[in-house]
Amino acid sequence: MEITMKDAIWQVMVDVSVMGALLLVGELLRAKIKLFQKILVPPAVLAGFLALMFGPKSPIESLRILPLSASFGTYASVLIVVIFAATPIGDKPAKGAMSGSKMSGMFFNVTGIAVLQYAVGMLVTLVLLVKLYPDLNENFGLMMATGFYGGHGTASAVGSALEELGVSNMTDLGNTCATIGIVGGIITGMIIINWGTRKGYGHYVENPKELPEEMRTGLVPPEKQKSCGKATVAGICLDNLGFHLGIVMLACWGGYAASKWFAKFTLNTFNYKVSIPEFCLSLIAGLILNAILNKTGSDKYVDRGTVQRIQGTATDFLMISGIGSLNLSVVMTYAVPLIVVCALGFLCNWIWFLVVGAKSSEDDWFERNMMVWGHATGVAATGVLLQRVVDPEMKSRGIEDSGVADIFNRPIIIGLQVIPPMLITSMGTTGSWIVTIVCFAIVAVMWVFAYITKGWVPNRPLKKYR
Repeated sequence: MEITMKDAIWQVMVDVSVMGALLLVGELLRAKIKLFQKILVPPAVLAGFLALMFGPKSPIESLRILPLSASFGTYASVLIVVIFAATPIGDKPAKGAMSGSKMSGMFFNVTGIAVLQYAVGMLVTLVLLVKLYPDLNENFGLMMATGFYGGHGTASAVGSALEELGVSNMTDLGNTCATIGIVGGIITGMIIINWGTRKGYGHYVENPKELPEEMRTGLVPPEKQKSCGKATVAGICLDNLGFHLGIVMLACWGGYAASKWFAKFTLNTFNYKVSIPEFCLSLIAGLILNAILNKTGSDKYVDRGTVQRIQGTATDFLMISGIGSLNLSVVMTYAVPLIVVCALGFLCNWIWFLVVGAKSSEDDWFERNMMVWGHATGVAATGVLLQRVVDPEMKSRGIEDSGVADIFNRPIIIGLQVIPPMLITSMGTTGSWIVTIVCFAIVAVMWVFAYITKGWVPNRPLKKYR
């Protein structure tokens, strides 16, 4: 039966409504079940598993009761465009927030672990996994880093790009790595927090078990509730949320249009289509739009908090779509490679935490590096969550400084998400080794630079506060 445009739009509405309802159920489970409170599992992750259990990808046919469409899994690759487009809009990093060795240390800490994850993932894939599993595509080596550092959004985006290049199952594998990263990152993060506070490394919290109610349950008591944004336009003229959504959507459209134009241009000019993912160009569109807003003085009408709410909502729905659309048969087929590469990812992060992270900050090293740990195993929000456990009043500036570092490392991270898949797909094993060696070389160069600028001091002791 032919589906009309109206039917298609209504199906989108139903999908979004179901995801919204699952978010509410996820929050209810978090608020009522002590185990979920103890490990601080995000409601969006719970909602994603509910979508997987009762949605169209459920392994038990009789449990497929949620009216989600067959296109449910495609939302992640679209929502990541919203997230990237919103990233620069309204952002005004404070001048001098990071300087000298402090900037060098945090930049190396945040960026180096991301690049190292790519290098380690590729190396273990080339020397071990493809030999044990001959049908495993070498692009698999990118998935751990893509999922760990980038989260479900980046995993879906890169996975979709790889599948357009003819590499199957990469979205499922990337989203699986992202799920393992977020859940495992929070659990291991809490273990590290308990270890660090017992050792006296924590500056602001002695007992992490005494968490505020809102951090445990996710529900903020009335006396602590705050506004989520600042109204910059008169409601009688235009709703504030609609105004900011319009700005973000303009950047999304710009990225999408630029991606389609570039693909058409390369096809017509070189008789070979080169595609740049929409999420990459949406970030550039957001940067351009933000520059225009700043140049024209219109930035005073843009509230960064409201933009972040839009970004956060897109992230929550993206996680539901990414987890809920996992193909479990693919996951089970590649269970061993996934376990191996993700286990190495956590080991790599832990060694980095002690060898680099601990020696990249003179003060509050433990709190600042919990932000990096969360970022390196999931998304920035995971890092924020973990830092707040050990630094409730945000005195250590881990969030602010890593945010500034993220601005400078964005070209590197985007390059890692775009260039390696093209090289590996077009050049095979040769391209894979080029990616691996270059990633290790980038880490080495950054390490030397951090040492020279005293951003990393190898003999710096692990400072204790009690």
